[in-house]
Amino acid sequence: MSGFLRQLSCILCSMMLLFCGGMHIGWSITHLNMGGNRWAVGISIDEFRFAILSFFTGCGFIILIVAATKTLLPTRVWIMLSAFFFMINGVFFVAMPTYYAATVATRIVAGFGHGICHVVSIIYVGEIASRNYRGKLVAVLVSSIIGGIALFTVLSMVTTNPVFIVEPNMHANRAVGIVILSLSTFALLMSWFLVIESPLHTLTTSGNETLARSNLIKLRGLTMESPSLMDEFEDMKTLASESESLSPFFLSQGNFPPFQLVLLVKLANLLFFNYSMNTAKMSLMSLMFTLTVFTHNWAPPLLMLSKFCGSLFAILIIDLLPRRFMYGISSTFTGTFMLALGIILATYDVVDSWIPPFLYLVAEVFNTFGMLPVSEIMLSEAFPPKKRALSVSSILICEYVGHMVVYIIYFNVPSTLTNTYIKTLVFAGVILLNKPCSA
Repeated sequence: MSGFLRQLSCILCSMMLLFCGGMHIGWSITHLNMGGNRWAVGISIDEFRFAILSFFTGCGFIILIVAATKTLLPTRVWIMLSAFFFMINGVFFVAMPTYYAATVATRIVAGFGHGICHVVSIIYVGEIASRNYRGKLVAVLVSSIIGGIALFTVLSMVTTNPVFIVEPNMHANRAVGIVILSLSTFALLMSWFLVIESPLHTLTTSGNETLARSNLIKLRGLTMESPSLMDEFEDMKTLASESESLSPFFLSQGNFPPFQLVLLVKLANLLFFNYSMNTAKMSLMSLMFTLTVFTHNWAPPLLMLSKFCGSLFAILIIDLLPRRFMYGISSTFTGTFMLALGIILATYDVVDSWIPPFLYLVAEVFNTFGMLPVSEIMLSEAFPPKKRALSVSSILICEYVGHMVVYIIYFNVPSTLTNTYIKTLVFAGVILLNKPCSA
């Protein structure tokens, strides 16, 4: 167990930074109440859309840079750079929470921080984790993002109009900034001492076997070499040497099948996530509550906190079952509940207010404990060392560009109840048909 705790401590900085990124994702998907949010009052819908897209723009831009330069810097330096960008964002959110230009600019900067951390942490876990702990550690990273989204939904709810009446100095952006500044500063200070460089990264960049072996011993929580550890180290050396003979182009020499598979799984998750959070616009969850301008809307926090609980459950069970089996269960039940929701919306004129939100919420939970972490785990496992940075970055760029495309469609094609059920049926079909051939 000491090996797991050591590996977990190495990614603690990434967990905190991905939590910060999760709050910005939450900003994008739940900051839609124009009348109940003082930051949004007085700006046009185009300005609001640009503010939402700015974070994903920052993510996509920096991922391109990371793809080309990942091997040039040690992992801890990348993590520190990510923390530095988040610190800048936190300072401006605290100091100027209602200033539109500062909000947009520093959300781009926050996108830099999140993009760096997302790519680097996924690759890092894939290289340092023991085989029996890798799934758990990646699931921890996923839970950190979802936890950040969940916290933002709560902060956004309690810093809208009802709280402004009592405490006008607190604002959703300032509250987020306080959390981000605290976590990113802590992550910056700890990253130098906690992050142990990946032995595989050392072997493929410098070839220093002594340092790589020493780091592997530390990562496994041992004081001296053991036969099993030396076998693992020899496997790493073989993988590093084989990687040298592979083309760096990510679609060649056998890398296309895993790339295609992971991209397919990622896009299925993207379609479902964006449908459930953006196209539906929380309308189904909001049926559970009677809302006025002076009441809190518990629908988004309830949904995201449920997802967070599902992600915590995934940490416990993700390594107990094969990846393919876990994904199969998750996608089947997610698609089935979404399909049931679509059929109900299509065939009934009047539905009890609790039924659509219940189906919706259960589908989200099933998505979170299998579909979501498995796609991230596959990113950490599927690619050889020399092509890992480019392959992972390419897939994550597709993901963040996909987020942007869905937001653009959302703002230009209004969603109504008459077409929501059609979209529900379509996305359920995508989920049910998307079964990875191997994992």
